[in-house]
Amino acid sequence: MSFTFEQARLAAVAEQLLALAKTGGATDAKVHLSTGQGLSVNMRQGRLRARREEAHNSVTLTVYRGQRQGSTQSTDFSDTSLSEMAEAACAIATHTAEDPCAGLAEATAMCSSPRDLQIYTPWEVTSEQAQQLAARIEAGMNDVGQGVESDSATVSAFQMHTFLANSRGFADGYAQSRHSLGGAALAGEGSSRHLGYWSSQARASERLKSPEEVGAKAARKALSYLNDRPVQTGRYQVLFDPHMAISLLGDLTNGITGRALFTQSSYLRDRLGTQVMADHLTLTEDPYILGGMASAPFDDDGVSGQSRALVENGILQGYLLSTYAGRRLGLASTGNASGPYNVALSSHHTCPEDGFNAMLARLDTGLLVTQLNGEGTQLLNGNYSRTAKGFWVENGVIVHPVTGITIAGNLNEMLSQITAVGSDLETQGNFTSGSVLISQMQIGGR
Repeated sequence: MSFTFEQARLAAVAEQLLALAKTGGATDAKVHLSTGQGLSVNMRQGRLRARREEAHNSVTLTVYRGQRQGSTQSTDFSDTSLSEMAEAACAIATHTAEDPCAGLAEATAMCSSPRDLQIYTPWEVTSEQAQQLAARIEAGMNDVGQGVESDSATVSAFQMHTFLANSRGFADGYAQSRHSLGGAALAGEGSSRHLGYWSSQARASERLKSPEEVGAKAARKALSYLNDRPVQTGRYQVLFDPHMAISLLGDLTNGITGRALFTQSSYLRDRLGTQVMADHLTLTEDPYILGGMASAPFDDDGVSGQSRALVENGILQGYLLSTYAGRRLGLASTGNASGPYNVALSSHHTCPEDGFNAMLARLDTGLLVTQLNGEGTQLLNGNYSRTAKGFWVENGVIVHPVTGITIAGNLNEMLSQITAVGSDLETQGNFTSGSVLISQMQIGGR
């Protein structure tokens, strides 16, 4: 796979659009371009269900007339289309209301020397090869044993080039790749049927788990939910496995993003310098991890992120702000216009031997959560309620699966009541965490 437009062409399009915007009366302008190629296949029980080859090109022009803003988008890079985009954006900016926070980032805040973060490793996989990999995922499910079958096996390879330029002299871009293998297995016994899913994602295909391992983990997860038994409603210790713990980190970071803060829709507004997690916990962000799934040299404003502690010793140290959000809050941008970078949870108490089995022993008696559904957290007040699947644990040993229950609490209290974090680290998207033990939550049984 190759890009439809290489960086030199993207740079030329950006320069052309900036000139057209200036001619149309813009005092400032920003151009964001991307071109991408991808292949994905989906199989079920040896049959190809879907095969998709995607190619996208997109350009967004944002212009400013003073502090009035107008934006247009297109997938057409032709001269005629670019002229029409600039004319339309300038016309829109003529009629929008003034916003004192609108505008480009200051030139001094923009990234001057982007780093090579090794996030681009294209995967030249053909459709036939992808189907063979999907078949191996299903073989991994079948090897687990009877009572389980494939619901789907997916293979995807994607690469994208991004280029950003503005009228204050910033012009740079970078390429990135994202590849994945995924399996969904269905296990049944009598009228009971449960789905188990597992996946592996990486920037480079060589770092993906083997297809057989992905399939086997999906199958074992589905089978593990059979013969579920109810639990009595009450308050118990709860252990979130690493993937479910990551969902808690997502809830927290959603609460410290600029929009949630300046719209006053987060319980974490005005909480800088206060305790938001247990005092043995630290939450770090690092845009510069080589090959990291959420690494990037700069954000959509051209501002670089920061290697920092978002939470240190339980105390909130920083927000996730774009240039615009920073102005709304009277703060500087943190380079997070594109979202959080590689965010990782750690505890001062965690030792290398604190793997999953050790965390079960710490749980002793309570609920292990391995799947969550539902809306989750109400950011305005932190109230938390999810439907869940998992396992009842007694004396550190899994006794039986539990399905169809609810877990509830308040995120602020839950994060403050984390007593341990495991060394069984998993990475999913922007986040990394081990399993997380919470001292008490409300469980609604059947």
